[in-house]
Amino acid sequence: MRLKAPIEPGLIRIFRFFAIAETVAFLLVPLGEWLVVGSVSTWIIDPFYIIFTQAMLLSIYLSIPWLQRKLRHWYLLIALLAAIFIPTILVNVDLTLRMSQGQAVELYRLWALLPLLMIPLVPAAWQYDFRTVFLLFAGLGMADGLYLIIIFGGFQPDLLMPLFAIFIRVVTLTLVGLMITELLHTQREQRRELMRANLQLSRQTLVQEQLAISHERNRLARELHDTLAHTLSGLSVQLEAIHTVMPPENNEVLEMVELSLETARTGLEETRRALKALRAEPIEDLGLNLALRNLVLATRARAHLQIHLNLPEKLDFLNRDEEQAIYRITQEALENVVRHAEAGVVSISLLPIDKDWILEIRDDGKGFDYQLALESPEHMGLRGIQERSAGMNAAFNVVSQPGKGTTLHLRLRKNDDSDSGL
Repeated sequence: MRLKAPIEPGLIRIFRFFAIAETVAFLLVPLGEWLVVGSVSTWIIDPFYIIFTQAMLLSIYLSIPWLQRKLRHWYLLIALLAAIFIPTILVNVDLTLRMSQGQAVELYRLWALLPLLMIPLVPAAWQYDFRTVFLLFAGLGMADGLYLIIIFGGFQPDLLMPLFAIFIRVVTLTLVGLMITELLHTQREQRRELMRANLQLSRQTLVQEQLAISHERNRLARELHDTLAHTLSGLSVQLEAIHTVMPPENNEVLEMVELSLETARTGLEETRRALKALRAEPIEDLGLNLALRNLVLATRARAHLQIHLNLPEKLDFLNRDEEQAIYRITQEALENVVRHAEAGVVSISLLPIDKDWILEIRDDGKGFDYQLALESPEHMGLRGIQERSAGMNAAFNVVSQPGKGTTLHLRLRKNDDSDSGL
């Protein structure tokens, strides 16, 4: 059921065109009567002229955008129900009146409902699924047939042709509705596939652009490192050598050398800082999964540690800032293990648990007092980990005792109902 789905683009315009065409067609009937017979049937005697008024009012209704904005999905539904039930009720009322006057059932009036109902069938099948269309039009046909049997006082041979006309109407409307709904379903699927393809293409284009920027930044970083950084480094070494061999009595020259040396050192530090900022992050080139694996390989080779890494194949639902924070926290934690823990085995896991992401880094090192470490100015890395965790609203905790190793827990909440603790 798609009763509350947004109205399909262009549907109101097509429906309005049908309603206007129906209005013009019914306007031609009295005009033809007047030209041929010289008179026009009254509105009360022939209800088909009342349908002209309904079609004209429907055309006006479908031409008011304000009503569409106000009623939203009810706008189309009201128009469809009016276009379906008003002609049907008028025909049934007309048949009842004629039968009460002893007149026979005029089959052309039953057949006339087919083109009248074809007009709302098209937008109904365009907007809604086949089940809705079938229940509406088939149910209406069965109600018409049941109504005829009731007003005739039961089934009679004279009802065969009227019931057959109703049956043909139901079959025709159902088949046409099925054809339209299937065509529209195929079109919607193709449109969704096209949207998915465009989205995937946009993502690939963005990735290619990011890779190109990353490669260019790395190239510039290498060029600056091989030229400017080396030049400033060599200049600093030469100035230090000059400062060392310079006689102490040349105060003015020594001051100039010291100033030049300080300027060279400052320039070298700024260059290194710029190179660090310019060089692309490993995540931008590799993604978090491969970046963490390369970090573990590099640390294992450098520090001769036994490191066990447990990661899922895909790290979904993490944005770029969260990936950067997790990578930097893992990098800082490994650096602390290498420098201070004197550990032999390290275990790292990043896994989804209860819709959250849990990062755990455990070592078998000598451990430390966590609270004293936070107060010490030498342990800036721990405070950096705390700040990064707080920056992405993650719960962070460290369990460590001297001689019993250290375990770092980080829970990144990805839903509002997550537990607030660890």
